[in-house]
Amino acid sequence: MLENVMRQLRMFEELVRARMQVDVAGMVAGVRARLESRLALEALPVDADLSDKRGPAGWGRIATTAWQAPGFRKIVLSHIDMPPLLDGFAVVVLPLPKKAAPVFAADLMALPTRVSVNADLYASPSLQELARQALEPLGESFARLESGGGPSWAQAIASGRGLHAKLTPRAVEDAFAGVSGALAQALEVAGNAPEQGEAGAQSQKIFFELFHTHGPRIGPLATVMGSTWAERYSRLIFE
Repeated sequence: MLENVMRQLRMFEELVRARMQVDVAGMVAGVRARLESRLALEALPVDADLSDKRGPAGWGRIATTAWQAPGFRKIVLSHIDMPPLLDGFAVVVLPLPKKAAPVFAADLMALPTRVSVNADLYASPSLQELARQALEPLGESFARLESGGGPSWAQAIASGRGLHAKLTPRAVEDAFAGVSGALAQALEVAGNAPEQGEAGAQSQKIFFELFHTHGPRIGPLATVMGSTWAERYSRLIFE
């Protein structure tokens, strides 16, 4: 009995040590570098309390940057730092609505003893096959991370080939590689997408409605930062 307890304590300590070595700030810089290497980014204005939001008594910080680029209406990157409970980032890429391209959304969150990661393309029915094909080449690497189906609220518009996993902190580099690979595919698909029809705009509308209903407005960010702020943050991504 005591031996089992001690073994579990050692495992817990190892996970905490591995978690403390996760460099989320470096990952945020890496995402930004990838975007800058592929796109001619132009900064978009973000209200001060959305670009750099501090939590109660100074605990916790959410730093957010937004850009536009040729072929892309809006790209939003946030670093969520709430030590020691949570350190992570989220990125959303919206092509121009007239482009027949899906929405890309990803997040990687380092919790005290595990890492949660999601990276997927979201599309209206007429673009879901395109989304599936775009992420298909990454299927083997995602399977090694034991990727699942993702949030239930998003499954109706998800590609079905995205990365959705909960991992040991030791696997964080593989998780970040998965996000980077999915982002590269998303940029490629959007860059080559034709400007036709309403499928792109419809994808963004559906995704926003689901994200706004099930996302930051009802999660821990609203609890820590306030519901009014969370409402504005949720809308920032799409307005």
